[in-house]
Amino acid sequence: LDFDQLHFPLTLRKWEKGDSFVPLGMKGRKNVSDFMIDQKFSSLQKESTWVLCSKEDIVWVVGHRIDERYRLVAQTEKVYLVEPLQKLK
Repeated sequence: LDFDQLHFPLTLRKWEKGDSFVPLGMKGRKNVSDFMIDQKFSSLQKESTWVLCSKEDIVWVVGHRIDERYRLVAQTEKVYLVEPLQKLK
């Protein structure tokens, strides 16, 4: 993630109905629920999906897709590397 775009502290939470983000490679917003349908998440995957947030923005659907607005670009000077250390429940 582009460090300079983030606002700390970041928060980690389960996704909620109505959550939306701009999936990497897209220009418009998409509901997390629609993203999971498009990606063919199972019911179990949907229940166990977490999101990483910067203020009110979802910056990462953990393990699946980052938000386009937080991607690395040519002007990126600092990178914030995030990865799950274990399976979240």
